Amino acid sequence: MLGPAVGSVLAMPTTGALLASVAPRRVVQAGFVVVAGMLPVITLAGSTWQLFVVLAGWGMGIGMVDVGANTEASRVQDRLGRRVMSRFHAAYSVGGLVGAGLGAAAAATGLSARANFIVAAVVVAIGGVGAAQAFASQPTLTAATDPTVHLRRPQWSWTLVALAAMAFGSFLAEGAANNWSAVYLHSVLGAPVGLAVTYTVFSATMAAGRLVGDRLAHRAGPVHLIRFSAGVAGVSFAAALIVGRVWAGLASFAVLGAGLSFIVPLVFTTVSRLGRTGPNLAFVTSCGYMGMLVGPGLIGGLAEAVGLSEALGIIVVFSFMAVILAGATRPKPSVAMSSPLSTAEVGTR
Repeated sequence: MLGPAVGSVLAMPTTGALLASVAPRRVVQAGFVVVAGMLPVITLAGSTWQLFVVLAGWGMGIGMVDVGANTEASRVQDRLGRRVMSRFHAAYSVGGLVGAGLGAAAAATGLSARANFIVAAVVVAIGGVGAAQAFASQPTLTAATDPTVHLRRPQWSWTLVALAAMAFGSFLAEGAANNWSAVYLHSVLGAPVGLAVTYTVFSATMAAGRLVGDRLAHRAGPVHLIRFSAGVAGVSFAAALIVGRVWAGLASFAVLGAGLSFIVPLVFTTVSRLGRTGPNLAFVTSCGYMGMLVGPGLIGGLAEAVGLSEALGIIVVFSFMAVILAGATRPKPSVAMSSPLSTAEVGTR
């Protein structure tokens, strides 16, 4: 299960460097070809190590799509002159829910994993490659818009590091919800298996939050929105861990999904306005996937030592870290006054 995250983290820096000279369309289409091609191969793995290698290759394709699509999304957002990044990420959350539902349906009807993955591969290849045809056919940045475009490394700054830390914490919390929420509800709180649907609840509220995130960010400003939502998520989750009841656990993961839903889209929007969009986005996205990679194992190790309830307290820590670092998403005055996207928000901060 570490394979996809490892593959993604390895592919993202190279993808970011490629975007300095290769169009997002080509990068994303190549990524979808890898994703679709590796899906049926997963069922041919005959050992744990073979499965790890195949999933790592699949994760590389995911990493290419992720960085390339977010780079294109930042270009579209700038052209429109208003925030739309959160809605793009809502589509990601909805896709996860739909994919899980279709997988469950396939299992319920007795469809083999190989047949399921072949069908999914065809849909991904046709839909993904076809949709990416509408992306930019030239590199998103040029020397005329960014003199540093020829540089393939991130443009280091404390702001970039803070944004990367926020992405790390948000992805870590998401990975923890994915891997440990149902275990916590069933094994620690004693909920029946049928009620251990915390990740579904978490994903649903995250998708809902992202659908309205752009509007809320425009009205309140990204800094205030992150501080409020992450603060509420951290407080509610801490309270639920203390209360230790099934209803509190379900409610806390619902609030956590909604509270974290705004962070990554706002972080990516800020990163795209720092210059060197491809390499910077690749670095921040890689840090996010590192959180998803490290989080479940870290919580598992802590659970062995102090118990799962106490180990899940790390989610509270990273929620409050987002509150502290939220100021990194504030547009710089020079950028805010020159961008139609930011000018409309100047009066809200």
